[in-house]
Amino acid sequence: MARDVAADLAQLLAAGGLGLSVGSNLFLGPTLEADEATVPDVSCFVLQSGGDPPQGYLGGRTTYRTVTCQVRVRSARESFRAGQALALSALDVLHLANAAPYVLIEVDEGSPNYFGMDGSDRHWWTFTTEASFVESGA
Repeated sequence: MARDVAADLAQLLAAGGLGLSVGSNLFLGPTLEADEATVPDVSCFVLQSGGDPPQGYLGGRTTYRTVTCQVRVRSARESFRAGQALALSALDVLHLANAAPYVLIEVDEGSPNYFGMDGSDRHWWTFTTEASFVESGA
């Protein structure tokens, strides 16, 4: 069964005490560029974006997978520092999170990358999270 890593990471962020709630200001998938005006100023997006090739594990009966997700944080036009703090807090919530059945969840960046303003003049940051797990064969 395929694991929805982006949804799992979104749940970790929602439970992280950051004021993020799935469906309100925490979304799965790419930013809603066509609907930027309806997206809250302070919001977060989690998008599954690739990963490493599956590796045989324990003689090929199981598979070790590492899935990559991009996390994007957006803040209000006048709230650069608050947005930067939220992005860093989101990174801290996910890095080395203890979340079974994941073997390892990590961020390989020192801090979120600032990417300027979006089409609605809101600041945004991004970082990449890798989540590894073992998947049993059929």
